[in-house]
Amino acid sequence: MKSILLAFTAAVLLGIGTASASEITCGSTGGMNRCPLPGADMMKVKVKQVLEGKCAHETGWWADSDGIVVDKGCIAVFKYSASASTSGGTDAIASAYYDDGCKAGKADKKAGLSMAYERHDGAYDTANAGSYEAGYNKCWMKAK
Repeated sequence: MKSILLAFTAAVLLGIGTASASEITCGSTGGMNRCPLPGADMMKVKVKQVLEGKCAHETGWWADSDGIVVDKGCIAVFKYSASASTSGGTDAIASAYYDDGCKAGKADKKAGLSMAYERHDGAYDTANAGSYEAGYNKCWMKAK
């Protein structure tokens, strides 16, 4: 048991993520580290347990299309699950982001702006960017 704990601690401290079915442990020793989790930006990701450091969303950690990125000494266990964009639209939060993206897409099209949801980056968080983008793009293309 002691050797397993030591291996786990070493993996985390060396910036190597460990994963189970719907959890991943990811750590940083000061610099930025990405733990592989393809499509993490399209999932609901949250901190289950902080193991070390400060793990504030957007400054200590965030999700992108390749995984979970940790920075500034954040070491944590992250819990993840499919969001509405991958589970058929059942999540109310993702649905709200989709609707917000749709409104922004329609407004941008009517204003003669190009299709670029990124200009609204303050309107969504990384974990829900996929839902916002999907709503934006669909409604921008349909708007007259």
